[in-house]
Amino acid sequence: MVNIDVLSDEERQAIVCLFFARMSKQDPRYGLRNDYWHILEKRYNRKWFTYKNDKDAMDPYFPDNKRKGWVDKPLERRSKLLKSVYDAYKDIEDSELETAVKLIIEQCKSELSKTSFIALRVKQPDVVHAIFNGQKEIVIDGVQDLSESLKNGTIIFVAIGGDVGSSSVDWKPGFYAISHVCKESYDVGYEKDKRGKPYFKFNIEIDITFSRTIPRSEFMDYPETYDASYIGPEIHRDRTQAVSSLEDTKAVAIIRATLDLMPELEASFKSLFTEDFMSRVFGSTTRMIATPVQYGQTIEEAVAENSIEQREIEQETLEDAKNKVHLDEYSKNEFLKEVFMTSDDYDLLKSVLLEKKNVVLEGAPGVGKTFMSKRLAYSIMGVKDKSRVKMVQFHQSYTYENFVVGFRPSETGFKRKYGPFYEFCKKAKNSKLPYFFIIDEINRGNVSKIFGELLMLIEGDKRGKEKLNLLYTDEEFTVPDNVYIIGLMNTADRGLALIDYALRRRFAFYDVHPAFDTEQFIDVVADKKSEKLNRLLAYVREINKAICEDDTLGEGFEIGHSYFCIDNNTAIDGTWIKSTVEFSLIPLIKEYWFDNPDKVDEWSDKLRGVEND
Repeated sequence: MVNIDVLSDEERQAIVCLFFARMSKQDPRYGLRNDYWHILEKRYNRKWFTYKNDKDAMDPYFPDNKRKGWVDKPLERRSKLLKSVYDAYKDIEDSELETAVKLIIEQCKSELSKTSFIALRVKQPDVVHAIFNGQKEIVIDGVQDLSESLKNGTIIFVAIGGDVGSSSVDWKPGFYAISHVCKESYDVGYEKDKRGKPYFKFNIEIDITFSRTIPRSEFMDYPETYDASYIGPEIHRDRTQAVSSLEDTKAVAIIRATLDLMPELEASFKSLFTEDFMSRVFGSTTRMIATPVQYGQTIEEAVAENSIEQREIEQETLEDAKNKVHLDEYSKNEFLKEVFMTSDDYDLLKSVLLEKKNVVLEGAPGVGKTFMSKRLAYSIMGVKDKSRVKMVQFHQSYTYENFVVGFRPSETGFKRKYGPFYEFCKKAKNSKLPYFFIIDEINRGNVSKIFGELLMLIEGDKRGKEKLNLLYTDEEFTVPDNVYIIGLMNTADRGLALIDYALRRRFAFYDVHPAFDTEQFIDVVADKKSEKLNRLLAYVREINKAICEDDTLGEGFEIGHSYFCIDNNTAIDGTWIKSTVEFSLIPLIKEYWFDNPDKVDEWSDKLRGVEND
C-alpha cells in the first residue's frame, strides 16, 4: 500500500508520471494523463510540459508500453528524484498505484477549492485614512457574516472601496494592503439591522501596504482573479457585506499579479505567506493570452514555449483518437454510392467548396441536402470523423449571442458563454486538418445579425489573415483557413424572405435537384421489383412537371427523391404506399396548391389510385 501522507509534493507528482509511464497507449486510462497533469499544474504551479517530460523520461524503463521515450541519458542523470520514485514503485501492483494516484488527484482538487483567506472592503473615510496614515491596528465594525472564519491569524486581503463621485472620497479605490485578524469577533449585537440580525466587530493588524492602490482593471490580464470579491474584475456582483471568503487559487493569482506590478514586495510576501503558498505564486500562472508564464519570464518567451506544448498536446490527442476510435475510410466512391449524383457534379461541388470555403446547398424539401452535406464533408476528409463536423440549425430567434458569444442567464445572474461557431473555430485553429460547419435552414435566421462582425471574416480571402474584435469580449478573432461552411436552404418555404445579399456574395450557391433520373436511383428502384413503386414514381414525375410549369411555384418546389429512399429491409407493400401517399405526398400537394382545391383533388385521386390497386 502506498502511503501518500508521507510523500513529499515532488514525490507525489513523480508517482503520477510513473503511473502513466507504466501503461500502453491502448489502456483507456492513458487518456486521463493530460487532465491529471493540468490538475497538478494548477495545484503546484508547474507547467504541463514538465509532467510530460518526466513521464517520457521513465517511458524507456517499461518496454511493455511500446514507447521509445527519452533514451539520451540515464534516469538518474536526468533526475535523482525520478530515479528514487522509479526504484521504489516500479514493481508495485497496478491497482495499488492507481488508488494512490487517484487519492493524490482528489487531494489536489480539494486543496484547489480551499478557502483559507478573507477579502475585506473598507470605505468609511476615518478607517481608510487611518490605514493610509500607517495605523497598525484597525477596528472593523458593521460586520454580520463569517465570524467563524475570522480567527486570530487569518490573513485578510484589504481593498479600499468608496464612491469616487462622492465629495468625501479623496482616494482611488483598489487593493491596497495585507493584514491579519488580531482580535476575533466581539461586541456582538451592539447594533442590529432592520431584520434584527446583529452586527459585530473585529480587529485587524496591517502587515503590508503598497505604494498605491491597485484598481480592478489592472487584474484584467489574470483570469483567475476574476470574481475575487472587491479586488478582481467583477463578473458577478460583489457581496454587499464588507467581508467575503477568498479561495486559495484566487489569492495566489492576486499576489502573483501584485508581484508582477510591484516586484519590490517579494521579500514582504515571503515573510508573511507560507512557503507552499509562495511556491505556487512563483510557479506558472494564466494570463489573458492563455499562456502559462513563469515568474520573471517574458510574455514572448512564454508564448514561444507554449506553442511547443500545444503541438505536443495536439499530437498526443490525435494519437489517442486513433487508438480509441477506428475511423472508417470514406472516399468519392463511397459518396457516389450513397448520394445520387454524377461523378462530374461531385467534382464540381467539391472544387467550389474548397475554393470558395462557403457553399449553400439549396433545393426543395426531400432532395437530400442534409444527407449530402455530411457525406461531402466525409469524402473530403477521407474518413468518417464526426468530431470534425458540427451542425446547427438557424431559426427566427437565433442570435449572435447563441452563435458566437454573449451573456446568458445563469443561477447567479448572467454569465458569458461561447457559442458553437466560436468553439468550433478555436478547435480547428490548432489543426491542419479540414473542419466542416453545417448550418441547416440558413435562410430562416437573420444571417447578418447572427454572424455580426464575422460576416467579413468568413470570406475566403480573409481566412486566417484578417482579425476583428469580438463584440462581448474585445478578443481578436479570426476564422481559420481550414474551416469550411456548408449552408442548407429550403427553397419551398413561402414564409421566408430572399437570402441576404451580403450572404450571397460570400457563399457559392449550388442547386440540388430531385434525383429520380440518375442511374443510382433507377438501380435502387429496380432492385425493389415493385410495380406499385414504379407507378407511384411515374405520378410524382408528372406532379413535378406540373410544379415546374406553375408560375406560382417552379423548380424550387419539386418533390424530392428522399421520400422514396428506403432501406433494404423495408417491404414495398400496401401499408408503405398508403403511409407515403397520405402522410407525405398529399399534405405537400395541399400546401403547394392551397388556393386550387381542384388540382389537389386531381393529384390526390391519382396517388390514392396506386395504393388502392
